[in-house]
Amino acid sequence: MSREIRPLTGVRGVAACWVVLCHWTAGELTGWGRDIALHGYAAVDLFMILSGFVLALTYVPRMGAGLWTGFGGFVWQRFCRLYPLYAVTTLVCLVELWRQGEAGIAAGAIASNLLMTTTHLWEVDAFNGPSWSISVEFTLNLFFPLFVLLCCRLAWRWSAGLAVACFAALVAVTVLDHRVNGGAAGGLGTLDTRLMYLRCGPEFALGMLCWRLRERAAWAAMFGRTLPLGLVVVAMLAMTPFKALDLPFVAACCVLVIGLSVERSWLAAWFGSGIPHWLGTISFSLYLWHAAFLPLRPVLLRGLDAAGVVDPMVALMAANTINFAAVLAVATLSYRHFEIPARRWLRSLVAPRVSPAPVVHR
Repeated sequence: MSREIRPLTGVRGVAACWVVLCHWTAGELTGWGRDIALHGYAAVDLFMILSGFVLALTYVPRMGAGLWTGFGGFVWQRFCRLYPLYAVTTLVCLVELWRQGEAGIAAGAIASNLLMTTTHLWEVDAFNGPSWSISVEFTLNLFFPLFVLLCCRLAWRWSAGLAVACFAALVAVTVLDHRVNGGAAGGLGTLDTRLMYLRCGPEFALGMLCWRLRERAAWAAMFGRTLPLGLVVVAMLAMTPFKALDLPFVAACCVLVIGLSVERSWLAAWFGSGIPHWLGTISFSLYLWHAAFLPLRPVLLRGLDAAGVVDPMVALMAANTINFAAVLAVATLSYRHFEIPARRWLRSLVAPRVSPAPVVHR
């Protein structure tokens, strides 16, 4: 039986589109729109919370009393889910770098990218920019039993203390980011890869704590009402332009994830409906493919100029629209004809030792 929670799939799709908006348009927009786009890095924080929540929902009940029950199968499931498309898009971006004249890429950088270790074994950039978060997520998955112990097995008072510790770690990230950026408003969008685990690890743990809280029916009922969820979304939109409000934004993400998981409000129904759900279904492909499509934009702009579109803003909007339609088509085809077949083939290699995979997780 599918364990998919459709509203959580939908909210992931919206977040993936936010990342695209950040990477494609932040440099051209002005005013409030630019602030919204620049804050697209916060989608990664939402992704990490969602990942912790859904993996806890899917796997913790299977583990029974033993922390290591089925751990090998869990790691293999995660590898099958994350690596095939990661590898393909990384190679595509590597070819693009070579095409642009980056001929001197070190062998260590290539190995680091292909091994999903760009954030810890070598200090190198990811060829496919957004893929750094996949490296972080898979590494966090390797410590899943420890996260289960800390987030799901200890007494509630210890879990509350862990939640406080998670936010304290995020405060540390914002302070360090504040210093790195020379006094600018600190936020979670630091570019220093050495801080990514201090950012993403606590958020992964918060997602698992959200699942544990959601399992208590009395709390879940409170989060399922329409008005609180609507207010949470309004508050998130109001906080979005301000890096200094990143921590309250993360807290609001936690409330939103719990509320949507209960599936009782009109908002949850909307996120679980057609287009948002479709975007969420292909969100992993959309997330990993969109950076590879950025070099297409100058080509489109030249074509539009040749076609007589002289207004630069109109041309830019038209190029981005065409580019987004193209990446949506490729993401859909990639999901149906590569992600799913590759995942199934890899899982079939060790099928007797691996339990069925969940439908929803990144």
